[in-house]
Parts: sequence; structure tokens; C-alpha cells
Amino acid sequence: MRMIRKNSHHRQQTRRPRLRPGKFRLFWGVTALLIGLPAIGSPEELRGSALLVGNGPERYAVKALAKDFEALHPKTTLDFFWHQNARPVEEVRKGAADLAVTGQAEKDLPSTTVAWDGIAVVTNFANPAEAITREELAKIFSGKLKYWSQVYEDGPEARISLIHRTWNQNIRQPFEQLLGLEHHKEIKGAIVEKEEATFKAINGDIYSISYVSMGPALQARRDGYGVTLLFVDDIEPENQTVLDGTYPLRRPVVFVIRPNASPVVQAFLEYVLSPAGQRAIKTGASGLFQDKTSSVIKYYPLNGEGP
Repeated sequence: MRMIRKNSHHRQQTRRPRLRPGKFRLFWGVTALLIGLPAIGSPEELRGSALLVGNGPERYAVKALAKDFEALHPKTTLDFFWHQNARPVEEVRKGAADLAVTGQAEKDLPSTTVAWDGIAVVTNFANPAEAITREELAKIFSGKLKYWSQVYEDGPEARISLIHRTWNQNIRQPFEQLLGLEHHKEIKGAIVEKEEATFKAINGDIYSISYVSMGPALQARRDGYGVTLLFVDDIEPENQTVLDGTYPLRRPVVFVIRPNASPVVQAFLEYVLSPAGQRAIKTGASGLFQDKTSSVIKYYPLNGEGP
């Protein structure tokens, strides 16, 4: 792989693994031909590779989009490095990666919001709680509310078990920002990386509470996991409430690229923002949804200011 090789900088970091991209190729055939691919050897045919880096729950959605893109452009390869300790923007900034998947725009790099994801608040199914407010969530995850009896009437005198996400994942960051939380590392609680591990932890503790990406949460409920998705500020956690912007806990999914991005990266970004890419996001099981509050996907230029 041309982007990341044995590098002393990475060897010296004990908590940050080397970037070892995994390849995701899709065989294409008659279906690809029907959508008008250029002939093999055509000078217009897109060629090359790109490395995408991320650490959030949108991993599988982005990989699915990458497979679709590779089917359209079989001479391209999109490689991935996805790890909880990855620093996506930092890797793009120093030239080790081509595209960072993150949760906020960068003032010094081209940043484009490609989708929105809801953040579902989940509890054990045996917990009678059905709804919660942002104010109560902020107090719970700041340690001000410690017992379920403080959260809802007739709640048990049982201590609330916090299940947090890893520090740098771009689901925890927007969750804490939306709730106005500070000094988060001082709050004790279990920390899990993946959505599935979160559901298992919730299943094992009737008094636990956590937060996950909306798509996996809805799928877990359909699959019969013993979890409850709490109403937040009286708004039901559903696809439609994320789409129309009424659900109060949602986060942007942002692609950050280099100013001199390669044709492959530019073409992939254009595909994700195209009607086909947005349909794939909206209809997929990933939990990422196009923002219907505006007909234009917001673009953050280099100076970080909106249009």
C-alpha cells in the first residue's frame, strides 16, 4: 500500500496502531455495464486508490458506499483504516490519509457534511423508564443524578450504571457537546467501543444507560435485543424524526479531505452527495440519513464559514 508503510512514527506510539488498510473490492458485471461505465482502456476511466480513516459507528455505511463506488469505477480501490484510537483528521493533515470521516468541520481543510445520524439513548428493557429529557441526561452523565429514583417517579433506589463510549469516537464527542458536558473524563463508568458490545452491556445490567447510533439501535430493537430506546424531550427516536430534524440528539457525518485531493477522492465525494449516494445512505441499515431540513448539503469551505 503506497500510503502507509513501516513508519517509525507509528512504531513509537503504543496506543495508536499503524495504519493497515483493508481492501474492499466488489466484482462487477452486467449490472455495472448497464449503468454506462466507460469501456476498459478508455481515457475517461477513473483510476487510482485512496485511504479513508475513521473511528465512528458510520464505518459500515461508508464501506457500503465505497463498494458501490468501486463497482462504478473498477479501476479504483478505496482502502480503510478504522480503529477506536485512529486520529482521522490528523492523518489527513500530515498526508498519511486522503479522507477523514469525522463529526465536525475543520477550518483549515475542505469539509463536507454528507449525512446525519441520530444518537439513541438506550436502557435495559426491564427498566420501566420510557422517556428522558436532555437536562436529565446531562445530569446523569455529569454525575449529578446518581439513582434512578431521581430520574422518574417510583424509580428504584438503584444506582445508575453509566456505559460510555471510547473517548475519541465521533459519537461520544457530539453527544457530550449536545448536552453541554465538560470534564467528562472525571465521570466514572464502563467504556465500550462497538455498538454490539454496548447492547450486550445493557442486557447484562438492568440499571444501565448508554447511547448508540440510531440505525443499529433500531435494528437491535427489531432483532429482539432487550433494550429500550428512550424518547428524548418527548420526541420518539425514529428514522423520520432524524430526517426532519425534530429529534434533538443527532450528529453530522463529515468528510474532511486535503485541499489538493486526488481525482479518486473528489469523485467519491461527488458520488456520496449524488442522488444515488444519498439514496443509499437514506435507505441503508447504517443509521445515516440525508438531512431533509435543507435541499442543499451544507459545505464548509476552507475558512470554516458557511455559504
